[in-house]
Amino acid sequence: MGGRRADQHGALMLRAGRVWRALGATFLSGRYFTRWSLVLAIAVGVLLSVPSVGDASFEGYLRGVTVAALGSLPLIVIGFIGTWAERSLDRPAARAAAVIGTIVAIAGIRPFVNDAVSTLLFATSTGTNWASRIVTNLITCLAVFTVCALTITYQRQLHATTARLQLAAAQMRAGIAEVCRLQNEATRTRHRLVDDLRAARDQLLSRPLDFEAVRGYADRVRAASHALNGLRTAPAPDSLHAVRVGPTERMPFLGRLGTTPPLTVGLTYLAATLPFALTHGGLSVVLTAVVVNAALDLAAWALIRSTRRLRPRLRGSLFFATWLAVGVAVMGLTFALIPDVGSLGLVPLAGVPLIAVIISLCVDVYRRAHAEEQRATTVLLGSARRLAAEVDASQAPLDRATDLLHGRLQGRCVILAAHVDENVPEPEVIETFRAQTDDILDDVRSDDIDGEDEPEDIDDLVRAWSVVMGVSLAINADARDALTRAALGDAVSSLVNEGLVNAVKHSGARWAEIEIGRRGDRLHVRVASPGILAVVGPADNGRVTGIGTRGDGTTVRQQGDRVILEGAFAIPTANVATS
Repeated sequence: MGGRRADQHGALMLRAGRVWRALGATFLSGRYFTRWSLVLAIAVGVLLSVPSVGDASFEGYLRGVTVAALGSLPLIVIGFIGTWAERSLDRPAARAAAVIGTIVAIAGIRPFVNDAVSTLLFATSTGTNWASRIVTNLITCLAVFTVCALTITYQRQLHATTARLQLAAAQMRAGIAEVCRLQNEATRTRHRLVDDLRAARDQLLSRPLDFEAVRGYADRVRAASHALNGLRTAPAPDSLHAVRVGPTERMPFLGRLGTTPPLTVGLTYLAATLPFALTHGGLSVVLTAVVVNAALDLAAWALIRSTRRLRPRLRGSLFFATWLAVGVAVMGLTFALIPDVGSLGLVPLAGVPLIAVIISLCVDVYRRAHAEEQRATTVLLGSARRLAAEVDASQAPLDRATDLLHGRLQGRCVILAAHVDENVPEPEVIETFRAQTDDILDDVRSDDIDGEDEPEDIDDLVRAWSVVMGVSLAINADARDALTRAALGDAVSSLVNEGLVNAVKHSGARWAEIEIGRRGDRLHVRVASPGILAVVGPADNGRVTGIGTRGDGTTVRQQGDRVILEGAFAIPTANVATS
């Protein structure tokens, strides 16, 4: 029990560490402020975090919206200055200082700007509770900018990853189409050469035979064998880089509104209004608001979750109607707990649905981008295997035809040439040669290949990947013998395939090196490609799992500017005994 608790605690700390690193990376990235985060901040400031101007009426709320909108103009200027400073600075610490300074400046001067605008337009002050208003603005700015920055950063990363995967998969599909075309051409060429050889043989046997005539036919067979051996059955490396990925299907806005994580909407609204609630209502009001908002949030979550099977537009409409109803309930709660709240009591009517929409869109971006990445990964894995299989299926008839022509048919020609060089051929000899060569030529022309349960050929897989990236393969002789076992060969091919997918997925690598060797009774596979792992911690000696790794014997590590995927596989006993 203690060990399980320790594991759970360790997993929790690891997850917390990753969240903290993600937040820190966002502040230091140089892309914390974007046009979308500034637009979102303005929308929240104008509709949610509005100043109190006049009485608790819709007219008072509209006055607050007007004041907030006009007061946003100097704040926008500060935001643009902060964005420019963040982009211009190279040092991460300086970027973080620019980000924090911009947020503090916006949150600090906003109450005074709004008060000045309200006094100028409506001759009404917005109040003097400066400290709680500044803290409220600070919490709201941090939440809005950080959530937006995290969402956009993650979406961009996943979009870039998905684009690389989709391009590689498109190249694989184009490669499959090219292999089919080459296979059809090779089949037509093979059939034509068989017909030519059969006609030449008939012409040979229709005349008196001598050694030179038979040797001439044998030379023709050898030329046909070489012609088949020279046919291409796979796309040339780097020949499909001009392939383009088609447009993706767009989801309507209402269809992107779905279930939010439980309690996130209610707690986010409470966090933004907590300083004001403590100042005007006290701890009892805050505790009551927490309980009621949590209950409303969970009720809305359960109701919206039950609409998942509905059509996207209808589901989105019900989402908006549900959170609007929650906003009405929170507005009623606000007036009940703080009767003299003024026009600020109307804020939940627009604020709660707005927060729900923002959180839902952020979650939707994450879920859709992650799902698309997983789908693209699966498609690429399957496409690589299919291309390798198509190449193998295209090459097999040519290899068999070459062997038959170079071995059996030329062998019959040698036997006949030796016979006619010393004797006048009897009719039985000629007919035997005709029957044997007919059988051989029929086999060469046939498209049926006896299918045996053979392991996936690592060479075919590498040849398939050559349409996407440069791949070098080095296999020790003793290791290649072990790869003839179906289970082991398939396991090694799966690891190599996954390593090459990760090379494209995580860094857009254009080359990779594969090494397969043997140490004792284990086969060791190493796939190296340029790139930087997303998470590398000193606590685990620079090794991480979970990026395409499958078992205990598989690891991913950073080595300089390369990502190394390594796997070890036990060699079956039968192979150990015979090697």
